[in-house]
Amino acid sequence: METEEELTFSLKDAHITEVGMEGTLPGGASYEISLPETWNVLPVKVLVVYAHGYVDVTKTVDLPADKIQGIEIKDILLNGIDYMGQTLPVGYASTSYRANGLVVLDAVEDILQLRSLIAAFFDQSDYDAPSAVILAGVSEGGLITVLTIEQNPGLFDAAIATCCPIGNFYDQLQYYGDAHVLFKYFFGPSFGGINIGSPKGVSKNTMLAWENGDLPMYLAAALQDDYLNNGGNKIRQFIACANIPVNMGVQPPEDVIRSIIEVLRFPVMATNDAIMRLRGNPYNNKYPPIQYEGSDDDRKLNLTIERVYRQTWEQAKEEINRYETTGLLYTPLLSMHTEFDHVALFSHQAEYAEKVGANPLFIPVPVWGRYGHCTFTVSEISEAIGTLLSGMP
Repeated sequence: METEEELTFSLKDAHITEVGMEGTLPGGASYEISLPETWNVLPVKVLVVYAHGYVDVTKTVDLPADKIQGIEIKDILLNGIDYMGQTLPVGYASTSYRANGLVVLDAVEDILQLRSLIAAFFDQSDYDAPSAVILAGVSEGGLITVLTIEQNPGLFDAAIATCCPIGNFYDQLQYYGDAHVLFKYFFGPSFGGINIGSPKGVSKNTMLAWENGDLPMYLAAALQDDYLNNGGNKIRQFIACANIPVNMGVQPPEDVIRSIIEVLRFPVMATNDAIMRLRGNPYNNKYPPIQYEGSDDDRKLNLTIERVYRQTWEQAKEEINRYETTGLLYTPLLSMHTEFDHVALFSHQAEYAEKVGANPLFIPVPVWGRYGHCTFTVSEISEAIGTLLSGMP
């Protein structure tokens, strides 16, 4: 955490907006603090610190502009949530983190720096201190949120973690690796002359082809061809073996295709960064050999599918322990998760509940029957914040 001198310097060099502040944290991440114009006269002053989700390493590091139902989260909060039958404007703060990719551990430090800066901001400005500061994270940001409050009890008044891998992070990485090798088995390694790589590594050209849209376009074409000319048989086998929660009998083909491509984004765009940050290759389907089920010929599948193991796996698995949650909660935590989340599996919520045990500070909110990753509504976010506020003294 930064020193008082560093905090003073950060505040002095910050750009003061009409109602808030923006600048750079000591670790190099950008940040912003935005308050409703009516902040000082609000009966309840709530500040939400937003921890954004995974951003591809090829993209520019920038402050998030995430949306719910087409509206930026920042605007949703500043314009007001529905609380006890009235509209309550809510303050917003966020950070870009210092880098993109699997930046979980550094991002926790960035959140801590931002929290210190928020305290200094209210101490040195004419704005009243918040009644409650809530840390809210989505996807990778949800994992960042949970690790932050577990390791720093009392720093936030409450937390919200949505659609995030808080149950078993190692299993989440295996899920992406399995999807990678299984997709190659059923559909081939190359599309439009572009090789999709392997859990062992992905070429820069492949990542560039994903970023410019060429590779997703070719993948979509291959999936559409399977629907049109094969009745979706390869897709059916792939999602069964990879345990991807999509339903070909319920969802239209375009939704199934989009979900599969959203899953494949991580094997293509995150593999190299994960290997680097985890100090080894975290994927292993070779020792012991994973036995996949759900294809038309499981014996052939398990005999011929790509098997991956690197000697650095043990080292990576040890490093992954730093990303695993403990379930030791001293801060109220509300977890929202859609039942059919294809990116971060719904099972994480139940796995985290097992870690927590009977601790009443954990509030699981399953969104039953819904497909998609973080497909929440504005009203559900309002309800989540309201639930936490109603439980505060």
